Amino acid sequence: MSIGSDHTPPRRILPEGRIDDLGEAILALTREIWVLTDRQAVLEAVLTEQGVDVSAVERYQPDEAMTAALAAKRQQLLDNVLVALKAA
Repeated sequence: MSIGSDHTPPRRILPEGRIDDLGEAILALTREIWVLTDRQAVLEAVLTEQGVDVSAVERYQPDEAMTAALAAKRQQLLDNVLVALKAA
């Protein structure tokens, strides 16, 4: 299983007439990624100012429970995006 893969059978997700919807979805996701990127940078700066070694984040290895929880959340996000794209 690849990370972030869609586990549904091959199909056409969107008809050609909905290409603008796809563009809007990509822009919305890009905005959300930027919000998270910005927030992460601010969080790391604040932690650094408080004396926390943020390089530990790069070295962190989640345990099995956290890995499973993250995988489930990732799949839910993908499912939500796919459902939104199929709407209409």
